[in-house]
Amino acid sequence: MAIANYSIQEWLFDKAHGKFKYDLAESGVQFQHVRDLQINYDWCLDYSVDRGGENLRNCIKAMYSSYGELYSLVTHGAQEALYLFYNSLLNKDDHVICTLPGWQQAWEVPKKIGCKVTLLEWKPGYGFPVDKLVESINKKTKLLIINSPCNPTGVTLTAQELSQLISICQSKGIWIINDEEYLVDFKDSVVNKYNKSVSVSSLSKIYGLPALRLGWAVSRNQSIIEEMVNYKRYTSVSNSLLLENTAIHVLQEKNKHIERFKNYIDSARPILDNFAKLADEYLTLVEPENTPYAWFNTKEKVDSSLLALELLNQHHLLIMPAELFGYKNGIRLTYARDLTYLTNSLNMILETLNILNSSHKCITHDFSCIYSS
Repeated sequence: MAIANYSIQEWLFDKAHGKFKYDLAESGVQFQHVRDLQINYDWCLDYSVDRGGENLRNCIKAMYSSYGELYSLVTHGAQEALYLFYNSLLNKDDHVICTLPGWQQAWEVPKKIGCKVTLLEWKPGYGFPVDKLVESINKKTKLLIINSPCNPTGVTLTAQELSQLISICQSKGIWIINDEEYLVDFKDSVVNKYNKSVSVSSLSKIYGLPALRLGWAVSRNQSIIEEMVNYKRYTSVSNSLLLENTAIHVLQEKNKHIERFKNYIDSARPILDNFAKLADEYLTLVEPENTPYAWFNTKEKVDSSLLALELLNQHHLLIMPAELFGYKNGIRLTYARDLTYLTNSLNMILETLNILNSSHKCITHDFSCIYSS
């Protein structure tokens, strides 16, 4: 059975490819450049080891708690880590629970394996549906897939909610994997609270370094990491030693990169809030919780998929409609961008929305209104 087409990648690399000049679709902070990194021309370009070099793995594990033994695997981005995990843990007829809106890989790869998948709606702007989770569990439930802080909604599980999920899964022997791409402090990671869990992250989103394709998986369960290492031997074999060495320097300067991430969010947040006020007839902001993007619920008069197409065709502006995340009536916008670029892009959205009632609202950022009456 063929796996379903990956709708997000189709949108980015097929339908929209070559058609956009402005990008608010990317889910990470503003990209960095090679000049921002430390590269030694004397580094050897040999293979790395299959699980990643020991020095890099030690840097990764050091970000988590010092409590107990940790096991880790370096991967080709976080998505490979997730893919390796699903294929290492799951078997045909296992039951998997994941949330919507969410990442298509979380349900399509388990389905491809032959699992039964329950899609649990976690409404943007609302608490986690703990009661619905309990109702969804059955005797074959093996895995709960969560993403906190959540992509695409920007919502984070509260400490109480995470504690409840762990308690429920622990009582049933259910695994938890959390995509923690947007978690700044890994002392709060699920792996520090539950032994039957895996944390996945990378240098792509907070660090603005997706081109490094440098991700990882961490767990206190050695056997699952070993299974993932073995599966990786059948896929990408190992990572780039050049990029692993670069990643060591990045993580040694972790605080500098996190400060950059926070500065982008803090400086751009007033512009995002102003945009939300001006667009409130059409869009409702779900407060982002330290994520570089924000989710807007679209009101009845706005079709999120058509809005995305109109922005692409009219302004060459790329955004992410809810339909790409298995959902409806919403859009995700990245706001951790240079302020002029962000202001221009958000004004394009306002112009498109304002056509509906001929108003001329716009954002200003120390310069004249771009779209004036």
